[in-house]
Amino acid sequence: MDLTAPLLASDPSCPRITTYTPGGRMELSAATVANWAAKAGNYFSGELGLGPGDVVVVDCPTNWLPAVLVPGCWQAGAAVCSPSSPAASDAAALLTADPDSAFATGFDAEILQISGDPFGRGVVESGGTVPFGVTDLIPDLRVQADRYTGPVTGDTVAALVTVTGDELTGDDLRHLAARSGQGVRLVSTGWEDADGLVRRLLPLFTGGSVVLSTDADRQRLEQLAQVEKATVSPGP
Repeated sequence: MDLTAPLLASDPSCPRITTYTPGGRMELSAATVANWAAKAGNYFSGELGLGPGDVVVVDCPTNWLPAVLVPGCWQAGAAVCSPSSPAASDAAALLTADPDSAFATGFDAEILQISGDPFGRGVVESGGTVPFGVTDLIPDLRVQADRYTGPVTGDTVAALVTVTGDELTGDDLRHLAARSGQGVRLVSTGWEDADGLVRRLLPLFTGGSVVLSTDADRQRLEQLAQVEKATVSPGP
């Protein structure tokens, strides 16, 4: 599933993902989101051999990087899930910022570590350490092509396996997104799991954009909505 092609066709310079975290404000245009998604899609497809039927566990705090890597999973045809999802036990890879977590230490497939660096540097590049057997993902992503070159997958393959085990396709996510209307710009709090991450990306399915804040104070969210010319999301 290619989430970014319609966004590029509409306006490649338009902001699509904006984050407010302790690292500051980061704004990503459609072109930037597409670039990262393509690199991730090429890595997941070409380097790991992932495709439809495969699942990537996403266990990362709110930041712009996980938000662009999930569309890369979808581009390769892989679904995402949370560590608490029933699909996690058979997942092909784990995307995490904490390879020492209880889930990660018991995970026996590919572990991909990302940093919380606001500029998207790798773990080692930003002063962190990578355990033996874990991949410092970002340096490997940089060498990937800026356009997706792997097998094309459609919207009918699984995109998310929820914590309750429900399997949602790209078509399902588009239908959910349509409930909020076309082209909406929503301010949301940070996510707690992959289910929440995917919910926060839903406006992108209908030509919209998202503003994510790790500060969940209602007054702060209202302030951001005014500054960003957006609407505070009614949902969690």
